[in-house]
Amino acid sequence: MRNSIPRLVGFSLVMAAMLAAGLSTGTRLYYLIFYALLALLLLAAVSVGWTLITLRVTLKGVAARVERGERIPAVFTVRYACPLPVSAIQVRLSVPSALAPNQAVNVSCPPFTRRTFRQVIECPHRGVYEVGVTRVFVTDAFGLICLGRRPGTRLVKLEVAPRARAAQSLRLSASDQGPQSIRRAAEDNASPSDVRAWQEGDELKKVHWKLSLRRRALQVRTYEETARPDTLVIPDLQQVTALRDMQLTLEDCVCEAALGAARAQLRAGDPVRMPLVAAQPREIAGQFPADIPAFAEAMLRVRFDSPYGYEQVLTLMLARFQRTGGAVLVTARLNTRIADMALRMQQSGVATRLVWVSDDDRDESMTLIERLKMGGVRAERMDPWDEGNEE
Repeated sequence: MRNSIPRLVGFSLVMAAMLAAGLSTGTRLYYLIFYALLALLLLAAVSVGWTLITLRVTLKGVAARVERGERIPAVFTVRYACPLPVSAIQVRLSVPSALAPNQAVNVSCPPFTRRTFRQVIECPHRGVYEVGVTRVFVTDAFGLICLGRRPGTRLVKLEVAPRARAAQSLRLSASDQGPQSIRRAAEDNASPSDVRAWQEGDELKKVHWKLSLRRRALQVRTYEETARPDTLVIPDLQQVTALRDMQLTLEDCVCEAALGAARAQLRAGDPVRMPLVAAQPREIAGQFPADIPAFAEAMLRVRFDSPYGYEQVLTLMLARFQRTGGAVLVTARLNTRIADMALRMQQSGVATRLVWVSDDDRDESMTLIERLKMGGVRAERMDPWDEGNEE
């Protein structure tokens, strides 16, 4: 399509040369060549203009929501009503890609005939995109003139959702329920609910002595349990410094690792809270597997534009660990300060898991992972280009 401009310039120079030669010599042959070239140019302009005016392109088959990595089979139809020949019709599609948002498709279609074409659209990264035909271009049979216009069709909104990475839930056992204050608060001593028979290991202060004397068997008071300590899933939403494609891949993996951790905890019956400390902070909370779509929706739309470093975010969360049974940290950067914060959480009684999203397997980098494991932190490195642990 771009070759039409230099070709048109060369064609115009030849016409000008023929006209100048005819005017200077008076030879009819030069005039004939000039008029023949002019007729070709007019024919090219009429064929392109007529085809472009009558051209109709419609797009169908685009889903409203897909998962990252899926391929969409888009179907579009082309029809025009011009009997004059044209060389090519180019349809430009807006596709869900931050690197190449426009995809060009060259089609061939006879006049007065509706033809259907199929095009596979890749969805490499999460986010909200507009998909559809943005422009159409027509080139004449001689390749001299190429004109384009907007097709007049509306773009379709397409949501590319992240895919949750496979993850094991943090087991918040009786000895791993957070700080000692959390274990003491597991039962509300001000709200006795019932009595039951004595069991080995029950505390004597819970014995209902008067009722035990009447029934001649030890009876123990039971109390209403307060809400279980929740699990904090904290993704690092600071901007990732890398090449654009690598940056988007790392962001996708952070979102999918966080979503996978939240899903694992919800399926295990543990409440989950996910603070999203971005430029516009918000928090997602859930207690049941039915709440998983809310976390997926948040991970689809979240932006990596946090004004705070991840170390600052973890510092802000320290006050919440008194009612937290577990914490999952997901970051694309790992340094000594972040490792120290994770160890501090683990030592305070919070079951801590750290997911480092990186393909860096150097010895000095893996040393921090081993140090975290020795401190009791469930630490792992997740390769963002390895999709073997996705579901």
